[in-house]
Amino acid sequence: MMKQILLFLTLFLATTTISHAQNRAIARGAEPGELYLTTFWYGIYGSWGPPYYNTLRTAVYHITENGKKVTIQYDVDYFADYYTTPSSVMQPQYILADATPGVLYAKRVYTKNYYDYTQLWVSFDYGESWELREENIGAIGYTSSYKEGVIYRGEYEKVFISNNYANTWSNLPTLYSIFFQAGHTEEYFEACEFISLGLNEFFYTNDCYQDFEHLILSTEHASGEMPGFFPDVYRGSKEGEVYIHSWFSGYKYKASFSANTGHTFRHVYVNEDYQWQNSLFNKNQLLFMSDREEGVFYILNLIEEKDIDPWGWHLKLCVHYYRDYGETLVDVYCHDINKNYENEIGINEINIIENIVIFPNPTTGELIINNEQLTIKSIEFFDVSGKKQLTQHFNISSSHYKINISELNAGIYFVHITTKQGIVTKKIIKN
Repeated sequence: MMKQILLFLTLFLATTTISHAQNRAIARGAEPGELYLTTFWYGIYGSWGPPYYNTLRTAVYHITENGKKVTIQYDVDYFADYYTTPSSVMQPQYILADATPGVLYAKRVYTKNYYDYTQLWVSFDYGESWELREENIGAIGYTSSYKEGVIYRGEYEKVFISNNYANTWSNLPTLYSIFFQAGHTEEYFEACEFISLGLNEFFYTNDCYQDFEHLILSTEHASGEMPGFFPDVYRGSKEGEVYIHSWFSGYKYKASFSANTGHTFRHVYVNEDYQWQNSLFNKNQLLFMSDREEGVFYILNLIEEKDIDPWGWHLKLCVHYYRDYGETLVDVYCHDINKNYENEIGINEINIIENIVIFPNPTTGELIINNEQLTIKSIEFFDVSGKKQLTQHFNISSSHYKINISELNAGIYFVHITTKQGIVTKKIIKN
């Protein structure tokens, strides 16, 4: 049977991020430097080409060491529902992480008999295996907690809490579900303490919404101008710390930080040169996530890499690792996750780093890259804001390469050296 999916349905699933708590494809883990991501892995087109597929797979990724390592914990055939019942296969769509190490929740919304249904799945082994916790009619909102085993469910005009990993629920009559429906919602640090974000509105409560602060956000920090992209809110690692991110007209992207629970914000990441590509699964996109470590956050770039034989694509994931509330771009780790990935570390960091030496450093212009048993394909230079400044491709194999960077301004640069074995990132100083 020809497997197929329509373009407009795909784009709807990929870009819908509104109306319910924590409808995200990314979650912070229980440990600092740990993230989880769910998205499409690779697709192989049928004989008719896009948008028709012979193969399409989705996956749950475990990102550790601040983006340096990636493993595929779980993957599934996207078309499994065509020949199985929806409750028998966990189809990753949205992901949440518990405060307990290794515990994840996956939310999925699908249509059955002309009605929307919402499933909640749970994993106790870092996403490798899943069990269905519940299935409810309608679009249900969930938000994970800062406490082990605690998760919230919002439906219609009611909110429920579970203290045992979504096994049983009890009603919170004082917490009105409009707080969940206003936009993205997160529990803060204490019981009944929540932050929530609407289109240009910031809400904060510490008493289950009996009383709350309602703040209007500046259009410099939040915007709803782009269809399908709405602002989102994330807690920081300390009390009072909040991050938001938003898309603006012209595909400009900004992330902002508040140290006083939303009263004032400042930009910590701005990308006004993002090259939007309307790919089939909107893979050329940016994601944001804060960390459990103070001042650390991540910008994830999901890129659709084209394949020729067989005709299709696979995911390339680049993790931009920031410290000091956006002042320091520590590194950018890129993982080419092709269909032969097979649950191995995305970048063989140790072996590659041991075999590549770059000097002189600092340099006034000329750089020499020595390597052993590696074929360098390209070298890219990024400034501290993450903007690419120079790219050089190589068509021949050599034990050393020379590059002249005298045209670059003085400063610190991150050098991405792409080899057949993986990617190495080095930091250099240009005098």
